This record gives sequence, structure tokens and C-alpha cells, in this order.
Amino acid sequence: MNQGTRCDTMKKTLCLVLLTILAPGTAAFAGSCLEGDCQNGTGTFQWNNGARFTGSFINATPDGKGTYFNKDGNEYLVEYQDGRVVSSKAVSKEEIELKKRHREAMKYNQAGVLYHQKKDFESAIFFYNQAITLWPDNPEFHHNYRRAKAGER
Repeated sequence: MNQGTRCDTMKKTLCLVLLTILAPGTAAFAGSCLEGDCQNGTGTFQWNNGARFTGSFINATPDGKGTYFNKDGNEYLVEYQDGRVVSSKAVSKEEIELKKRHREAMKYNQAGVLYHQKKDFESAIFFYNQAITLWPDNPEFHHNYRRAKAGER
């Protein structure tokens, strides 16, 4: 079996495992809503085994796109239809790290905005620079940095 076939087989197996684990109406579906509206809206549901899903719910059943974390903390982008998984994609460690860096960069940018509003351009420049270091291709950060360097409001 070549590497590509093995990966395809592993993806199908993962999908089947998720379908089995996440089937509503089974003991595996027992759990509670952690936040939001897990009846008819958007929320985060945690199963008794520690796995959780953040996304859309219709009639207390996952329905639509969202994020699933298994009990070991592995992340998957999933799509449910009437409580059944119709697609799933594992999120790589690199993607998780990138999302974490982007969240941190957004916090630095927001701090820069607050200092910018106070006309503390030196501090604003510092925080914008931190944001740019974490997320170099974000045009908003560069725009904010240039405005602070120019001493603009």
C-alpha cells in the first residue's frame, strides 16, 4: 500500500470513528452545553467523554460547520448534517500555532490602538511592531504602524 492510499484509508477510518462517536441519540451524545445556544443557535457542547463541538445546533443536534476537539485535544474542522458528520478535516499543529499567533497579534494591535487613541505614539508603535512580528502579512497592522510613526490620529 502506498503512502497516499494509507492516508486516504486513515481519513475514512477517522470519519467513521467520528460518525460512531458523535451519533446523537446514543450514550456517547450525553453531555452538556458549555456556552451559547446548543438548542437552536450557536454554542459549545461537551460530551461526557470530554470531547466538545463549537458550532451550529438545530433541535439540540449539531448541524452545520464547526470545530470539534476530541478528548485528547486534537482539533478538527467538521460539518454536521442532522447530527451526522458529513466531512471532517484534522487541523495540523502548524495551523493551530498560526491561529494562536494571530490571536496574540490581534491583542498587540488592539493595545496599539488604545495607546494611539491616547496619542502615546511611542507605545503604539511598540505594540504595532509586536503585532507585525507575529503576523507580518496583515495590512491593517502596517497601516496602523505607519499612522503612529507619522503621529496621526
